Amino acid sequence: MYTAEKYLWWNEAEKKLADEVADFSDNVIKVQINEIERTKKFPWNWFEEMGRRGWYGAFIPEEYGGMKKGTGRTTGFCIVLEEIARGAPVAVDFYETTIYGYSPIVRFGTEKQKKEWLPKLATGELFAAIVITEPFMGSDAANIQTTAVRKGNEYVINGKKRFITLGGIANLYVVYCKTSDDPEDRKNHRHLSTFVVEKGTPGFTVEAIHDPMGRFGSRHAVLNFDDVRIPKENRILNEGDGWKILTDALNIERIGVAAGAVGTSRSAIEATAAYVTRRVAFNQTLADIPGVQTMCGDMVTRTNLISLLVYYSAHKMDLGMDVPLGCTIAKVFATQSLMKTVLDSVQCHGGDGYMRNYPVERLMRDSKLIEIGAGANELMQHLVWRLWLKDYLALRSASRKPVTQTRTAGPAAKEKILDALADFYCRHPALYMEREEMMEKLGLTGEDLDKALEAAEAEKLVALYRKRGGITLAKATYTGLKQAKPQEYYNFFPDFVDRGREIF
Repeated sequence: MYTAEKYLWWNEAEKKLADEVADFSDNVIKVQINEIERTKKFPWNWFEEMGRRGWYGAFIPEEYGGMKKGTGRTTGFCIVLEEIARGAPVAVDFYETTIYGYSPIVRFGTEKQKKEWLPKLATGELFAAIVITEPFMGSDAANIQTTAVRKGNEYVINGKKRFITLGGIANLYVVYCKTSDDPEDRKNHRHLSTFVVEKGTPGFTVEAIHDPMGRFGSRHAVLNFDDVRIPKENRILNEGDGWKILTDALNIERIGVAAGAVGTSRSAIEATAAYVTRRVAFNQTLADIPGVQTMCGDMVTRTNLISLLVYYSAHKMDLGMDVPLGCTIAKVFATQSLMKTVLDSVQCHGGDGYMRNYPVERLMRDSKLIEIGAGANELMQHLVWRLWLKDYLALRSASRKPVTQTRTAGPAAKEKILDALADFYCRHPALYMEREEMMEKLGLTGEDLDKALEAAEAEKLVALYRKRGGITLAKATYTGLKQAKPQEYYNFFPDFVDRGREIF
């Protein structure tokens, strides 16, 4: 039975799915996880059972065998991920990877590609893997070095990939390769292309299997491509569209990682509750100690917040909204919160938390990966800021009245610009004034304002800041301030100042 909150906007199909996956998590994954931990064997029966139940069809259209309408694509995806992660985080690796792997086929594949691969992917007859990371690059996906060279009706792929989840297990590998060395193509992110490489293709081999610190039972491989020939029909979309395809799928990956973090966090809380309510110290249970209560209360708070963030973003995606900021925030906040929760859970267990016979030791090891994978959190935090700032500047720009006709030109325009910059200096001495703000304030079109600013710059009256070749900010120089207004204009002394003794 699904024990977390079923949100008000979930329909009956989504609520039923939550109960079904919870049952599978409790009666299959949780029962078998200790054996998987001991042997590190791949859990084929989990993998195959999820396929039989149709859960891999979350994003596959119904006409190709995907989940029936009624379950929100993203919401259903997150429900499955949350619950299987509650059983064991390792279960997320093969579920999310397959869906992330096939999403380019769903979004951009030809009709032939969809008919050939999607029905088998929906049922688990085939599994997909996404192939990006290399010895040469990780989060810097634009720096891919594996090449694909067109030769007649084929492409020849050469290179190596590593940290490939489901490497050796998957049947279909969606591989990102460099197809151009042209600096202009690189500048415009037109240097990458996307291909489907099938297991068993000559020259395509597994070079190594990693042995990670956690997520035992998963597979992370090094793949080698040695003159691997694939038909041009295995290319997804057009040559040069690889970056577009790669970034399109990132929202799915990030929201999926965050949903898995919700389930793992719930598992840590449940394990902690089972321990602290039965561990007696200082003549009371740990659950009665205020410090422990504070830690556990924070665990519950963080978990509820990341759950709400995940399912709100998922619901917006199901409504057709583009939510890159929401998905990126969810990934960063959920994984950071999860790591704090599992560490606190270990702490609440005391010495037992460090022992492998309690689940929180495994949860701690398993959780670290997703602070690094799907884009390292440090990089994601920069992206959050850039996405937010882009939206903020767009809204601020939209609030300004457009200027279609210049009201002042020539020397008078320069004088008005200096006056405006002088006034701005009095209020914001350290800042530059925005170009759009000056256009609105002065009644100058962008073209005429730029001409006047460049003329003033030539006279060393203003300092200009340019971005991508265009003027974006302006500030009066000392010479410009002096020419604009007499010194008295800039003087300001609060009433509490003794002018006779302090001002000279």
